[in-house]
Amino acid sequence: MANIEHSSITDPDIHEPKGIAAAAVDTLYIADGAGSGAYAKIDADNVTDDSLDIDTIDETSIKNLNTVFITTRIPDLTTAGSHWVVIPVAGTIENVWSVIDATIDTADITLTLERSGVALTGGVITIAYSGSAAGDVDTCAPSANNDMTAALPLEIVMATTNTQAASAVITIELAVT
Repeated sequence: MANIEHSSITDPDIHEPKGIAAAAVDTLYIADGAGSGAYAKIDADNVTDDSLDIDTIDETSIKNLNTVFITTRIPDLTTAGSHWVVIPVAGTIENVWSVIDATIDTADITLTLERSGVALTGGVITIAYSGSAAGDVDTCAPSANNDMTAALPLEIVMATTNTQAASAVITIELAVT
């Protein structure tokens, strides 16, 4: 038997999985259950309770591969008006959160999310002034008019009569399509 380095063995003689020499970058070998398989990129369909039939893995700890989070800041909660954020990739807005850094006074603040001048159904966050404190989190889960194309601006329309100096950070959860 000849003394051949493994790195010099050509594809037909490589141990399973064959095809490694031609596999694309960032792909994994996915077995088909019939003694073979193919190289492919992993997507959300490959990471489910059904596809991971392994009792020792907590599938809920695996992050959704098609979710991105976009964060923006509203620096002044005392002045009503519009704030804008660009949604960088196409997707569906699933959830939006706000967190304030100080108490607010006078009245509730509303943040209405709009796409092309039309409010997202279920896209209103109310920041309650009664009992408000730094670190308070409020949320909404838009259910319609929440599909965004890449580079589309999202408008956050703020209605306020607050006089207390405060700001808010807004986090948008986007399911990439």
